[in-house]
Order: sequence, then structure tokens, then C-alpha cells
Amino acid sequence: MLRSRKQRQRAILALIVALALALGGYLTGTRYFESNVQAAVYDSFITAAPAKVKNQITVVALDDATVAHYGRWPLPRQAYVDVVQALRPFNPTAISFDIGLYDPSPNPDQDRALAAAIKDAGNVILAMQGAGIPEYRERAQNFPALKFPLDMFREAAAGLGAVNINPEFDSRVREAQLVIKGPDGKPYYALPLVATARHLRGDLDRIRVDGDILVLPTRAGDRTLPINEGGAMRVYYAAPPAPPVVAGEPSCTVPNMFCVVSLVDVVQGKVPKELLQNRSIYVGAHSISAVPDDYPVPNSANQKMYGVEIWANTAQSIFTNRFPVPNQGFTATLIQLAILTIVGMALVLRFRLFGFLASLFLLGVYGAILLFLFLISIDAPVGNGPVAIPSIAYFLPAVFWWVVVLGYLLVEEQLAVARTQATFGRFVTPSVAKTILEREERGALQLGGELREMTVLFGDIRGFTTLSEGMDAGTLMQTLNRYFDGMVDVVNRYDGTVNKYNGDNIMVIWNAPVEVGDHARKAVECALELQKWIVAERAKGGPDVSFGFGINSGDAIAGFLGAKGRMEYTVIGDTVNVASRLTSNDIARRDQVAVSGETIARLGMSDVVAVDLGAIQVKGRAEPVRCFQIDRLGLLANPNPAPAPEIPIGRAAVAGLH
Repeated sequence: MLRSRKQRQRAILALIVALALALGGYLTGTRYFESNVQAAVYDSFITAAPAKVKNQITVVALDDATVAHYGRWPLPRQAYVDVVQALRPFNPTAISFDIGLYDPSPNPDQDRALAAAIKDAGNVILAMQGAGIPEYRERAQNFPALKFPLDMFREAAAGLGAVNINPEFDSRVREAQLVIKGPDGKPYYALPLVATARHLRGDLDRIRVDGDILVLPTRAGDRTLPINEGGAMRVYYAAPPAPPVVAGEPSCTVPNMFCVVSLVDVVQGKVPKELLQNRSIYVGAHSISAVPDDYPVPNSANQKMYGVEIWANTAQSIFTNRFPVPNQGFTATLIQLAILTIVGMALVLRFRLFGFLASLFLLGVYGAILLFLFLISIDAPVGNGPVAIPSIAYFLPAVFWWVVVLGYLLVEEQLAVARTQATFGRFVTPSVAKTILEREERGALQLGGELREMTVLFGDIRGFTTLSEGMDAGTLMQTLNRYFDGMVDVVNRYDGTVNKYNGDNIMVIWNAPVEVGDHARKAVECALELQKWIVAERAKGGPDVSFGFGINSGDAIAGFLGAKGRMEYTVIGDTVNVASRLTSNDIARRDQVAVSGETIARLGMSDVVAVDLGAIQVKGRAEPVRCFQIDRLGLLANPNPAPAPEIPIGRAAVAGLH
């Protein structure tokens, strides 16, 4: 059994650590965070540190000016004839059409002219794509059907390139589908891969897949492209989406942007030779007038990127041999999750909220270091392979468990405080216990007090000596506890604070340590109620116990008395001494409530029935005290009203200290 608080705390913390590792391992194993959290990390890193655009690619845009020039969308086939013929003198390594030429046009002559132009160029790559719902196997997307260009175009083309775009859960495009297959299992490669292979003089027939690597043999050596289980490659976006094309002002004048020129400018010879010569050309829609072919990408912010630019960025990744890939697997991620979780828990356990804030700070420093190392890696020479993007899928689970531990500790501590206060309140009154704990929390628990107006009540057992002689110690203790227990309930109802028990008497205060309005009246009402309760207890067969009560009002010092290592909350002063003296047998007789003139003055006499005892000289005081026996206050009456004294007590009675 876990009996102590520390044992329970250690057991719960161990359970939290076990749950953290088990759940973190499960989530990591299911790639949940890899596909969600890590996606956000990927986006932020790509945006923070884009690769430099190399002048190897030019995008020929089917823009608004082109649509206006040819008068409609879809463009007539003549527009494609014109651009192929216009590009031929510049000897581009490839002219890649991100345009579906799947159906014949209304003008067969233009179709035949386009086929002839494609064949004459000898470097035109046409788009094809998978159709239907794919299955992911054998490092490829396997489609139930494929869509190809018209036979005349297919036969004339230098190659075919797949243009399937696969947005992720948040509609962003982070991957390029490099490999697709049809029903016959034959592989087809992505448009930018086919075009880049021509540019690099690669051999598409010798492409092979080694695990998670697609190998493209070239004359300069093998290019290795990291792919996932579905044959897709993460794209390192070198440039954000290009702005709308302005005729005569190619966007390649903007640093680190792909060169985007209008098709109509190319046809009319308005594009400088150096922007087209020996480049890899991509022809595609770049217009709001065209069919929607734009997607959000990691570095697009609130702007979308046209599909033809996605292929340009894919080709850029292959050209530079730079690919963003997570640098950790399951085991490494789980280890780091464990380290972060345990270190953060330890800080939280030791320093609570400050430990949590320190953990967040250290996590931020760790993230900054990872980003710094990433920035260093992207500045390395081109061609050094994949660029590792840190996998921080374990960040959020770790922070979550820090919050859980912090919340548990705070709740557990609140419960501990409540238990302490409840336990403490059994030895001092709840109000005193609360005052002590609050001052301790503020660091203000120290010796000293404050002057306050209050009312003090003393209750003294009549005939205690005789009572104790007739009982054994155990029975006497039970009797006292029985009466004090019942009396405390009454005191609490009247907002009093039991300050101390002193053998056969009880001391109660009002208006300290908490403020109590009309404290004199509540003290007298409480005393009358106490006498009523005591008489009722005797009637039930209880011991023949009676109390005499003395009440005084005035200023007194309330605070902590004693030594730094042992102090108690109490009240001292003449007001307290007088209240104690009024419990004398000569003043507060059996079942009587004696009050001072100071208390009477605060009550008023409108609903008070009292017997004037006169001015009485009490011990320790030079001046006599005007005293009264209270028989009734409002609806509360003393069950044993006091008769009028036959002889004034006067100076004959001097109360001793009981």
C-alpha cells in the first residue's frame, strides 16, 4: 500500500513516464506526428531557408495575355505549334508540356501540325497521368487505368511524363510523385524526372529502386533520389510562387525566382535568348483565366503555386541533388522523446511552474540549434545529397506530458494544502489555520501583532475540582471533549474563533483574525446559545456540568506570540484580562453570562434584559468594572435567568484568575 504522499507521488510520476513513452512510441510508430506535426516543421524550415534557384529552368506560362491573344481557353492547338516552333532555335534540352493532350481538337489540321512540330523538335515531353483510386505498393502509385496523349502526339514525343499531384491532409503539396504504374505494372516517371534525365543525359531505361532510393544513372554518375513507400519524393521548394506574368517583364529578373515568361512573348520573339538557350522548358497554365491548376505549398503562405511551378521546383531538387528528408527513424525519435520528457518532468518536479517555463526555454534553444544546423547544411556545396530536416515529432508529446505533470503537481499540492489546513484546523480554528498558511505563503509569517477592536469570551466550568475528583482521568477527558465539541459547533455558527482551551475553560474571540461585524452581539448570542445547549445536555442525562461565561469588548493586540521556532496565534491586553475575571463564581454564576459595561454599550439596551451587578473591583485592575448578567438578548434567553442581587456585589467580590 502507498501510504505516504511521497510514495503516491513517485508511483504516479512513474506511471506518467510509462504512459508518455508508450503513447509516444505508438504515435511515432503510426507516423501520426510525422504526417501532421512534422509537416508543419517541414514547411517552416523550407520557408526559412529556401535553396538558391539555378538558371537551368524557364517556365513558359499560359497566362492571361496568352489567353487574350488566342481568344479562348482551352487554347487552340495552334498556340502549342507556335511555341514549339519558336523554342526550337534555342535548342532547349527538353520542352515539357504540363498540358493534357488527351482528346482531339475541333480542328484536325492543327492536331496534325502539332504532331509534326513535336516530332521535328525531338525534345518534347508530353503529360500523361494515372486515373482512378491508386494503391501504394512496390514504391509506386498503382492506378487501375492510365490516360495518354493522342496516339499521334505520343508517337511524335520524345517521352511521356506523369503529372499526378497528390496534396496532403491539409491540401498542401510537399511531394512529387516520381513513379506510377498502370494495370500492366509498367513504370512511368514524373514529368520533371523525365525532363531532367534528358538534361543530365540520364538513362531512364536503367532506373532502379534500391529500398527507399531511386537511382538515375547519368553520364556524370548516379543521381540518388529518396522516395517513400508510394514512390514520392519530398520537394525542396527553391522559390515561392511567382507573381502574375507581366508581358515583356519576365519574373526571372527577381532574385531567387524561377524565370517565368509569357507564351505569347516567346512566340513573338520578345524573350531574350539567354532565358531560353539550352534550358529545360516547362509549359503550363499560369493564369486565373485557365483551368484551376494551383495548390498551396510549404512556402506559398496565403498564395497558391501553379502545377507547372511545382514541377520546376521538383526539377530544381533533382538538378541540385538536394532533397529535404527527415533525419530520424522510430528508435531515434523514441529516444529523444524519452530524454525530452524525462528532463522536462524533472525540471517541473523540482521547480514547478518555473521548471515548466525553463523546459520550454530549453526546447526553444534546442529548436534554434536544429534550425542553425539546417541552415549550415543548405549552404554546403550543391550535389551533397539529401538535406536533413529535423524530425521533431516528439516535441508536442513531451510538452503535453510536462503540462500533465505540472497540472498533477499543482492539484496534488492544493489537495495537500487542503489536507494540511483541515488537519491544522483540528488544532487551531480554521480561520487561524487559514491565516497562518496564507502568511506563510506570502513569507509574512513572523512574530508580532496588530491592535484590533474585538470581543472576548471566556467559559469556565463550575465545580470542576469536585467534578474531577469523582471521575477517573479517561472519563474526565471524554466529558470535557464532549462538551467542548458541542460548544465549538455553536461558536462556529456565530462566527467566533476558538483561541485556546485551558483545562476547564475555553477562550473565544471575535473580529480576529477575520473581521466580524457586530462582534459584541454575536458573542453574547453565542454565550446564551451555549448555555441553552449545556442545560439541554444535562437534561439528556449528561454529567452535572455547568459553565459561567464572561464577555468583554475593547481593544487588544492580536498576533503571533512566542519564539521563531514555536509561535502561536493569540490575543493579549486588558480587554482579555477583564473577560477572564468576569468568569469568577461571584460574577458569572452557574449558567450565567456576565458581560462588561463596554459590551453592553455596543449592544444597546433596546432588546437586552440584563441584571445590573454594579461596579466590581476585579483583580489586577485599579478601576472597577461595571458588570451585568444577561438574561435575554432578542429571541435568545438564558434558561436559568439571574435574580436581582439582594446585595450589590460592589467591591466585596474580587475575581481571581481561573
